[in-house]
Amino acid sequence: MKILVISDIHGNLAALDAVTEKADVIFCLGDIVNYGPYPKACTERVRALTKNVVRGNHDNAVGRNMDCGCSLKYKELSDAGKIFTNASLPAEEKGFLGNLPTTLHLELEGRRFLLSHGSPGGDIYKYLRPDVSDKQWESELMNIAADTVFVGHTHLPMIRNLHGVTVVNPGSVGQPRDGIPMASYAVWEDGRVEIKRVHYDIEATIKGLQETNIPSHLISVLIKILREGGM
Repeated sequence: MKILVISDIHGNLAALDAVTEKADVIFCLGDIVNYGPYPKACTERVRALTKNVVRGNHDNAVGRNMDCGCSLKYKELSDAGKIFTNASLPAEEKGFLGNLPTTLHLELEGRRFLLSHGSPGGDIYKYLRPDVSDKQWESELMNIAADTVFVGHTHLPMIRNLHGVTVVNPGSVGQPRDGIPMASYAVWEDGRVEIKRVHYDIEATIKGLQETNIPSHLISVLIKILREGGM
């Protein structure tokens, strides 16, 4: 069995379309929208690809008209993106995003999987970066019944093994922040996990941003993030 795991698409259609890996099952770990110019197309594409989707903090912000819970570093970008995204999405799509589960437990071919955006317990705002200690991860995984745990949110890919549990962050499809400006995703295949990267048409996404009503100084910041893989 082969599983494709995507996360943090952030309205970047060119990046999403570049992930063409074939798989038996697809998992999406949330943050389909915000920051990018094509929230509607990305939401439609994900809905056509899979039902295995959990809610990210930006999906929550748009779908439930909530604060994104972002750090100060990204707050202005997020708020401006939310205004554009809200105007771009019909009510039905917002309802879809706002009503996604915060965690999803699946058993496939005898393997137990947990999907979540931020933390294994379903905190959509919690950042668990690759440098988090084993002790904290052990606390996060307490009472979690899964062989493999998939989380997103940080935009930083990671594979950790703790006491028989594999924790995977596939990184970000649409806005990687680890210095590699390529769409990032993960593939789980018969118990083996690999982080993969693929080039996409960054300039097409930039052109789309320039056609939005996001303030120009913020578009410049978003362009820098896309071209450099973070800020």
